Amino acid sequence: MVVKNNGKRFVFILLVVTLIALMMGNVCAEDVNGTNVDTITPTKSINVDVNYEYANDNNNVIPDFYIYSGEDKIEYNKELVSSNRFVLTFKDNSSNGYNITALTAGYISQSQIISDSITFNLKANDAYKLGRDVTADADRLLDFKTADDILVVTTAGVTKLNGKSTEDALEAILNYGTKIKYSNVLMLRDTAVNPIDFAFIVKRGNELKAVIYENGSRSYSYLGTISENMTREQWNNYIRSIHGQNAWSFASLANGWVAGVSREVLQEAAFHGHICEGTLGGYSIVKALIKYYPPVQETLTGGGSPADVTSYKILGVPGGSDDDAVLFFLDATIGKTSYVGIDTTATGATENMLGFIRWDAKSLSGDLIIMSFDSKKIKADFKAETGINADAGSLEELKYCTWWINKINKNPEELATFLYEFTNLTEEQYYYLMGTAKSVVHGNVSIAPVESHGLDLKYILSLNLPKATRTVPSGESGSLSDEEMKNIGFEAYNKASAIFKDELNINLGKDNVDLGIFTSAGYVYLNGKETVAVRDGLYEIAGATLYSKNLLQYHQALWKPLWFTFILRNPNSDVLYSVYLRYNPDGTWFVGELNGSNVVDIGIETLNSSAKVKAIQKTFMPDQNWNSIQSIANAWKSNPNFDQIMAFLYHNHVCPGVQPGFFITDYIQQNHPLGENESYNYIASSTYCKDDSLTYLLGVSPGMGTYFVQKLPNSDVTSTYVDGATDEGALVIWDNNLNIGRVVIVSFKWPTIDTSMYATSEAKRAAQIQAFIDLYKGINNPNVLENFVVKTSEEKWITAEQFNLLKSGSGELNTMDYIKSLDGSVTKEDLLKQLEKNNNSNTNTNTNTNTNTNSNSNSNVNENSHSSAS
Repeated sequence: MVVKNNGKRFVFILLVVTLIALMMGNVCAEDVNGTNVDTITPTKSINVDVNYEYANDNNNVIPDFYIYSGEDKIEYNKELVSSNRFVLTFKDNSSNGYNITALTAGYISQSQIISDSITFNLKANDAYKLGRDVTADADRLLDFKTADDILVVTTAGVTKLNGKSTEDALEAILNYGTKIKYSNVLMLRDTAVNPIDFAFIVKRGNELKAVIYENGSRSYSYLGTISENMTREQWNNYIRSIHGQNAWSFASLANGWVAGVSREVLQEAAFHGHICEGTLGGYSIVKALIKYYPPVQETLTGGGSPADVTSYKILGVPGGSDDDAVLFFLDATIGKTSYVGIDTTATGATENMLGFIRWDAKSLSGDLIIMSFDSKKIKADFKAETGINADAGSLEELKYCTWWINKINKNPEELATFLYEFTNLTEEQYYYLMGTAKSVVHGNVSIAPVESHGLDLKYILSLNLPKATRTVPSGESGSLSDEEMKNIGFEAYNKASAIFKDELNINLGKDNVDLGIFTSAGYVYLNGKETVAVRDGLYEIAGATLYSKNLLQYHQALWKPLWFTFILRNPNSDVLYSVYLRYNPDGTWFVGELNGSNVVDIGIETLNSSAKVKAIQKTFMPDQNWNSIQSIANAWKSNPNFDQIMAFLYHNHVCPGVQPGFFITDYIQQNHPLGENESYNYIASSTYCKDDSLTYLLGVSPGMGTYFVQKLPNSDVTSTYVDGATDEGALVIWDNNLNIGRVVIVSFKWPTIDTSMYATSEAKRAAQIQAFIDLYKGINNPNVLENFVVKTSEEKWITAEQFNLLKSGSGELNTMDYIKSLDGSVTKEDLLKQLEKNNNSNTNTNTNTNTNTNSNSNSNVNENSHSSAS
């Protein structure tokens, strides 16, 4: 792993190795005289000179090494002697040669047997080269050193280059050795098959200038202003220069950043794809919700793993962007069965309306709070204050977003509206809205399986529920500066480092490839203040990054504690040595402890001891995050692919249930690739953890209006296409230009995995996860007795009317039955002919010559497609 600056094309690492055996005590033959003498392990030193192709890298890059003697991994101390010289010191009795491996993120590792001297020529991988090249070119064009601040927005990460994910491109950007902050690199959520784009934005005073590279090119597409204050001619030139779909993403994020939007919001906007009224409105709604109806209890009502508990269940209407924001900030995701959403506008709901259920599992009743933001009124207020019509064009929308940001920075909940505040929601009413795949039976209660109905406003209002009582808000005082937040990261690392040194005599060192730093920093708030800057501190002191898969930021709800887990893995062992810390709101630290030790193994052998697991959750990790931490840690030990890591982190934990989403996504992209003007839409029928990996990897979400959730009873999703499989949902490939599409039913059959060698559910779950990771990486796992199956069936062409019916719950039929009822003989050509006939009929019957045919290009069905300003 690397701290900052790695070479661009490849690195020449010259290892001048000198092995010096120092016999402690100066023992010689004359001293022995046949008597018994204690065997003394000699200390050996390796002098390592590291010469990089780029001279300035020597001051910034620290490579890591593995040293082996046969099958034994040698522990060593690493000392930096000068800018490019290291001394590796260790104790070992072996007279054999040593195998040394040089490792660093973004480069292909090399191993060789050493004796006297050796040369490593480490070559940068393709993604690292691309990231380094475009960063150097952007620096040449924008002159980073004279900028007040720098922002980078990119699709690199999950997107693939030559068949491999491109997280190392982001590592290269950070390693360039400039003023680019760790938290100022934004990775857009994107799919493996999409183009690799980069936007470098610099701020100088009031100037905002960008250079943009698209589709993996080292030549820029656009160089110039990206400010909301540009002229229409400049905007039109910008739009014409950008060939891909990210023009609005880059512009909205850049202007939101310079306007001072919360970095939590900026992070969510990168997940959603851009900043807009909906992302800002969703944030406002969340802040108002937790102020007046704060979380009181985490519940699990839809099945799943222990980590699937959430404090709120969400009823949404996909398409308004605000859905993504509330899922993100509340960590109440589809995969945790905490969100259902179909088009319920026919019942009186609107696209910007959201329902929140705060369920009490003890009393079996809940509060139902329905909120929104009044777009029409807010835009009228904006126009009254500024004289600008927010709907006039994209430049006006940028200014409107800046106005929103200024409002919510002063009072986040000001623009949110409480529409209805109900209490005493019954269990039967709860399951009517959220759905249940199987019967709910306890005591005298028996509720039959029922499909979810979502935000059915007509039904909700018919219940005549009593009004809920708001909580009196407590004051929040966020006094810590960004520098103080960063220092919390420094302090956490130093505490963990001291503990490892004291208990295991291990020096963590910088850029340790086997050190994982797991944290809630960046998602949670501390005394009402965001904690993103804590990650900057961890990066600076440890050299760890998300892109080297060593700084893993767990998706958490805003109110969760600020915690850190430092984990050491060993390539030849299942042991995971861990230190757990929590930073308290009063500035004190909690340090996890078990039986007098602050270092605890949380590997699979520990998981196989129910007594130890129970004890760990009492005194070592007492913050109800044990399952989240240990599951990702045990998966991380096996070096999963980057896209898996990102899905795990979004889901907040690893479980067998999240895994099918990887295989379904791959199957869809390979067997149903998108054509020009086409997009994926997904309607979930069987909901569980895999819906979070689908959300992250397939590029669909409720806020984008491309992910709909209608949970169905188990009996309705038992597959008739694959024995033993489940019909997970429906995939719609929609042609936005032709206004027609095709739909298929997606089925998945689970693999059979042997876990009989383990006794506890935690250990069995970890063994299943390991098998899934191996399957995804193409590695043979002897515990896999039967492979998984993914299949799509019932491919049929559909009209816009039929698609709208699917999005609204399919009328009298459910999603699966409705698709099966469609005429499979209808072809694409049939639909096009029918559309042409309808258009001709409409033209012939329209005799009003004064009809206004001008449509608003900013109606924005696909919010990434902003056109030129006229």
